[in-house]
Amino acid sequence: MKAMLTMLGILTTGSAMATDYSVGIANLGSGALGGGSALNLYATGGTGIDLVESYVLPENDFTGKRAEPLFVVINPAHTFVYAAYTGPNLPIIVGLKITSTKLVFEWQQELQTGDAGLQGTTLSAGPDYVIENTFPVGSLIVHVLNQAGTELLVDETNTGTTVLSGYVDPAIGLYYSCRSPASSDPVSAVSVYAFKAGVDVNTSTATPVAKSTSATYLRSICN
Repeated sequence: MKAMLTMLGILTTGSAMATDYSVGIANLGSGALGGGSALNLYATGGTGIDLVESYVLPENDFTGKRAEPLFVVINPAHTFVYAAYTGPNLPIIVGLKITSTKLVFEWQQELQTGDAGLQGTTLSAGPDYVIENTFPVGSLIVHVLNQAGTELLVDETNTGTTVLSGYVDPAIGLYYSCRSPASSDPVSAVSVYAFKAGVDVNTSTATPVAKSTSATYLRSICN
C-alpha cells in the first residue's frame, strides 16, 4: 500500500493563503510487515510545504519494536486522521487530531483482522466517522466508528447471506448493506439501517428500515 499524501482542500482568501494539512507514512515498506517508521504531518500554505512533525506512536508491537504505521486516511476537512498500526497481537487503529503544531493522540483499539497483519483490511474516512473493512475469517465485516472511537455499527455475514460491501450516508444517518448468498455471487439484495450517535447497531439483530432486491436499485447503491 502506498503512502497517502493528500494535497487537496487548499483555500485562498484574498492574497493570503490558508493552511492545509496532510499526512503520509514515512519510509513505507521498510518495516517487518511493510509498514513505515512514522506519520509525517505536512502544512501547505503561503510559505510552501513544511514538515510539521514526524509522529512516532509510543508503543511497541508484537516484535518488541516500535509499532509501524501501515495505512492512514484523513477526514474531508483535514482535521483528523485514522492510522492502522502493527500491534501487540492484532493490528490497532489510532485516532489522531491534526493541529498546527503536531498530531495529537486521541484513542486506539484493535482491528479485528484475525492476524498480526492487515489481511486486506481497508479504512475510509468520512466527515466524523471511519469505516473499517476487515476479513478475519475470509468474509467481510464492516465496523463504523465515530471520531471519538465509539462504534456506531457492525455489519457481518449471517446465515444465508454474505456481506459484500457497505456504504454510509452520514447526512441522514443511513447505512446500506449490500449482500449475496455467497461471496462469489453478485449482489442480490440491499438492507438499509438507521444509525445515530449513542446507539450501537448490529445488523445481525437490528431491523432494517428498508430492503430491496431491485436490480436497478442495487446498481444505484452497490456499485
